[in-house]
Amino acid sequence: MISILIPRKNEPGIHELIEKLEQRFPGSQVIISNDRYGKGKGWALRQALAHAKGDIICFLDGDGDIEPRMIMRLLPFLEDYDIVVGRKQVRGLISRRFLTLCSRLYIWIIFGINYDSQTGIKVFKRKALKNWHSDSFAFDIEVLANAQMDGFTIIEVPVDVTISRRMSFKSIIKCFIESLKIRRRE
Repeated sequence: MISILIPRKNEPGIHELIEKLEQRFPGSQVIISNDRYGKGKGWALRQALAHAKGDIICFLDGDGDIEPRMIMRLLPFLEDYDIVVGRKQVRGLISRRFLTLCSRLYIWIIFGINYDSQTGIKVFKRKALKNWHSDSFAFDIEVLANAQMDGFTIIEVPVDVTISRRMSFKSIIKCFIESLKIRRRE
């Protein structure tokens, strides 16, 4: 069984996303974790994971930027790997491409993670998904760093993404600060 965990804050298209998931993955467990208090994406997914029953756990952002069909692109790789990370192909704004490249370089230098940690789709064998402490959207870094240190195998697979919103400078700073906290805990 696959458990699909979706953090939710104020995504307007969440009901359509749920319908697509239920059609494409009948018999799967779809868990929406509502973050109405703004505790963070990491917090919301940790709450959802507490209710997950599947042997396969999928994290999928609720903003609709990634179509549910992309899960099918990642699943076959679980035969040979413990974790499959979606990798967005950054197109469009030069500033967005530059920011993404800088982020990937920073995460590689600080954590040794050479995967796109911030794309909103990841699939895990349950055994490879350990608990994490970060509540923010930097939790992905902690999850992947922990898995890598524990010897789990990880692969990155390209996924189609429609970027519907810009990252705010405030979000970038918060992610940087949170990543330093994660590094200190290691």
